Amino acid sequence: MMVSIIVTSYNQANTLKFLLASLDRQTCKDFEVIIADDGSTDGTQNFFDPGNSGKLQTSFPVHWITQPDQGYRKSKILNQGIRASSADYLIFLDADVILERHFVQDHLSLRAPGGFVCGRRVDLGPVLSQKISWNDVRLGKFDRLGLDLFLSACKKDTRYLKRGVRVSVPLIRKLLKYDRPVDLLGSNFSIWKADLLSVNGFNEAMESYWGEDGDLFIRLRNSGKVSIGAKSLCIQYHVFHPRRTPSQEHMAWYQQLLKDSSYRWAKKGIG
Repeated sequence: MMVSIIVTSYNQANTLKFLLASLDRQTCKDFEVIIADDGSTDGTQNFFDPGNSGKLQTSFPVHWITQPDQGYRKSKILNQGIRASSADYLIFLDADVILERHFVQDHLSLRAPGGFVCGRRVDLGPVLSQKISWNDVRLGKFDRLGLDLFLSACKKDTRYLKRGVRVSVPLIRKLLKYDRPVDLLGSNFSIWKADLLSVNGFNEAMESYWGEDGDLFIRLRNSGKVSIGAKSLCIQYHVFHPRRTPSQEHMAWYQQLLKDSSYRWAKKGIG
């Protein structure tokens, strides 16, 4: 297995169907998917229950792991996903995204020793998001920038549409400065498992919404690991949903953490 794809999920059965359909279209097929579920109660597990006639059929192996819903414990289920993975290289996703068909291939082409690949996403608007069907994804509607996407962007519904233009030629990427390092977005990054374990995985002490990806980024940066920018590669589309706002106290704590160059190890991590 070349890569393990770890998908975090919480009551996102509707969008998870889209993600799995887009994974079925990938140009690179040598991967497994681990659904790391933080205690969903919306029937998500039925997709992977062998005894369920409605079980989703995929062209790749899917493993389901879960934990009781006891508040925000995303870091804990992420670490469980890492333990369950069989590959040396890991891609991390959230369950509310749709992938362009070169997504996995692009992550693998950018990987480098001591580096972690950081992608971004197109934010689909609420109007367009309501119109998406599983068949749209299955037939490749998000493998290109179609008229619906352009119109949605013109109406200021969808945002950051230019992130959906795939630029794969290294020289052009360099000229456009698309290869500049960026910070880590939890729904679109990849890393060598050994490098992730070297900073003790995700910080399970973080039990407030938002920031577990930033916490990891700081530890990787302080440990000498290098961010690899994937602008206009590793393309994904985020399906709209209402988002919570992190507390001011939590955001202030994170800003202080950014200044701490000695922070390299999560005391309450995977080990």
